[in-house]
Amino acid sequence: MRKLNYEKLIENISNWIKNYVKAANLNGVVVGLSGGIDSAVTTSLCIKGLGKVNVQGLGLPCESISQDLEDAKFVAQSLGIPFEIVDLTSSYKSLVKSFPSDIIRNKMALANIKPRLRMITLYSIAQSLGYLVGGTGNRTEVAIGYFTKYGDIGNLPAFLH
Repeated sequence: MRKLNYEKLIENISNWIKNYVKAANLNGVVVGLSGGIDSAVTTSLCIKGLGKVNVQGLGLPCESISQDLEDAKFVAQSLGIPFEIVDLTSSYKSLVKSFPSDIIRNKMALANIKPRLRMITLYSIAQSLGYLVGGTGNRTEVAIGYFTKYGDIGNLPAFLH
């Protein structure tokens, strides 16, 4: 079995990110930091390829566990990148409240609104900054189908959009 050279892999991915952003003629990357491993690794690779000043972290809580946001803040602070919080809870509640009362409220459908709101926010802020969105999903999520179409999967296939 062939041994994986992690240093070379990190170098290849970070160079790919740098070249992808340059080819798009944009300035950097916005990453939604959840406080988890996937977004921390994505952010680290983007920093390696683009530098800290070209990576914007976003915390996007939506009826979330408060510790997740604290972890996201810690990741951003540890990596030395700018970090902004956009709390989507009131947007989510307002949207759900605006639905016609005769529509049955499916729990899965309601839960899928949250990653879609996050994706809307990521793309809007990225476009405003002249940045791309850094994908934070992983192969396991795709393999088992654990993602929200037009939500967290919205930035996975090409890693950056």
